Amino acid sequence: MPTKIRFPHCGAGRALKRAGPLAAVLTAMLALAPAASAAGTYTDPAGDSGAAGDITGVSVSSDKQSGQIVFRITGTNLASSTLNPLFLSIDSDANPATGDLTDHGTDYWFGIDNDSYGFQHWDGSGWVDTSYSTVQINGGTQEMTISVNRSELGNTSSFNFVASTLFWLGMTRDWAPNDGAFNYSIDANGPNILSVSVQTTPSSGPKAGKRFTVLPSALQLPPDGRKATTPLVPESYSCKAKLGTRALNGSGIGACTLSIPKAKAKGKRLAVQVTVNYEGASKVVPLTFKVR
Repeated sequence: MPTKIRFPHCGAGRALKRAGPLAAVLTAMLALAPAASAAGTYTDPAGDSGAAGDITGVSVSSDKQSGQIVFRITGTNLASSTLNPLFLSIDSDANPATGDLTDHGTDYWFGIDNDSYGFQHWDGSGWVDTSYSTVQINGGTQEMTISVNRSELGNTSSFNFVASTLFWLGMTRDWAPNDGAFNYSIDANGPNILSVSVQTTPSSGPKAGKRFTVLPSALQLPPDGRKATTPLVPESYSCKAKLGTRALNGSGIGACTLSIPKAKAKGKRLAVQVTVNYEGASKVVPLTFKVR
């Protein structure tokens, strides 16, 4: 009969199967790493954890062919003892309205300490042991690597996730992110950017002989349980433009400020391709305007 240990997660104790030992140092990284070179990259502020482990970043990569997904959680004092565990909660359908509603809609979760880990699944009413035949966990207190196949995460292709730590004595915690959850899409190698809102200056569109600026102002991702109402914005963006068949060079941030020629521009089609980048993913947004 497997040994049972209990970790508090979101304030509630849950029984975890002692599924296997952890490596004391990072090993077999090449075997764990999927073939995909791109990765979703997510950050969390340092120094906000109290006595708990301090998470400063997470990267997620995946291999479409094998289905293996690798999480790399970085920081300090991670899973350093049984009093200082590390958690990874996964909302496998990227829907916080299903799964464990007290925990961002989590469907699967890992609990890790310095010499063991547990892996469980939400069955609709509680947490139960789940298959872990594809799971590998390696790391130390500065980086922890969790590798699991999508077949053991409900065959997910896009999911939300939260990494967190807890110090039992004093119950101090760190959450990454601090609000809501991160999103990762296997197809995007980062968050699934559903749509991009764009503002133009002037708002009436391009005019011959005048400057015209395109600004990506907000990103829409799958629901993630965020409480903040401030929009998500790209980390960077760039523009390519054509006036008719002629390439038009831009200036300013991302070359997204365009000087529309005065001569022979009125009535022509201005095509602008905006590329936004966010947490390792990118999305191309094609826009068309008629020059006044």
